[in-house]
Amino acid sequence: MSESTIESAPTLWERRKIEAMSRIQRTALDLFAEHGYREVTVERVAAAAGVSPSSIYRYFGTKEMLVLYDETDPKTLEILRAVGGGQAREFRELLTIARPLVAPVIDEIITADVEQRTRVRMEFVRTIPEVKLRQAERMRELEDEFRVALAEVTGRGDNDLQVRTAAAIIIWVCMAALDHWAGTGFAGRLKDVYAEVVESILVALEAIFR
Repeated sequence: MSESTIESAPTLWERRKIEAMSRIQRTALDLFAEHGYREVTVERVAAAAGVSPSSIYRYFGTKEMLVLYDETDPKTLEILRAVGGGQAREFRELLTIARPLVAPVIDEIITADVEQRTRVRMEFVRTIPEVKLRQAERMRELEDEFRVALAEVTGRGDNDLQVRTAAAIIIWVCMAALDHWAGTGFAGRLKDVYAEVVESILVALEAIFR
């Protein structure tokens, strides 16, 4: 499978949604950094971003998600489904297909803008209790989303123990990597942190599904 696999999935509507959410998030993070998270309302973010408050709630659900939204999550889910090639595959086969795609995928989705926003987002996670609390809930939601996607591409049930294990490893190890990066004062590039941690995830999954 070639690197063109990573370009397959998102529809025009999905790309535009990601672009809109990323633009709104940039506006929100700038306002939060300048005026303080609690001092800035959703209505103020909406006015600055040129959208309605209802649009923000439709896209993000809560104010906390203006911080926690990560545009790489839906992109990664789409790539995962694309790797399956529209047919159920065994875990070992998926891992074999996925390994050579890791470097180009990371290079494509972890842009300089994404890295900078992630730094800012993690600072708010560390300092705003309600954002930190919502982060834990968001990780569980992502675990469920990845569990469903893994079930689709492997043809297994979404309550399959190995499917659940794989989803949990992917989400929580990546979260540990972000916490580590923040704990170093954001030393090094986010791309390099993810490259190292994804390799660890692949090794763990290969050990589980051998």
